[in-house]
Amino acid sequence: MPSAIGIAGDITGAATALAGLILVFLGAISTAFEGYQKTEKSAVRSKFKLRAWIAFVGFVLALLAAALSLIGKWLVLECAVISALGLLFVSLILILFAALSAVREIK
Repeated sequence: MPSAIGIAGDITGAATALAGLILVFLGAISTAFEGYQKTEKSAVRSKFKLRAWIAFVGFVLALLAAALSLIGKWLVLECAVISALGLLFVSLILILFAALSAVREIK
């Protein structure tokens, strides 16, 4: 029967790459928010805050996925590697949702 331990390194690489991309996305959100005048910020704060929190949760999940896959490979725990894969997919879905909400607001 195939083992998930063999893809633990791939999960670690994908999760850390995703975490890096999320950091870039968070920086873009912060920069875009700071581009508004002080009087305009209160009107757009809720949109930017929601997007930033979704991205932050995705970032944390991606880091947890990387850590779990490393632990799973080190201790030969297949359940940890499978859990890491699940966290990576959840992180991808969250970032897809955050990016989609950003694109929908472009008029």
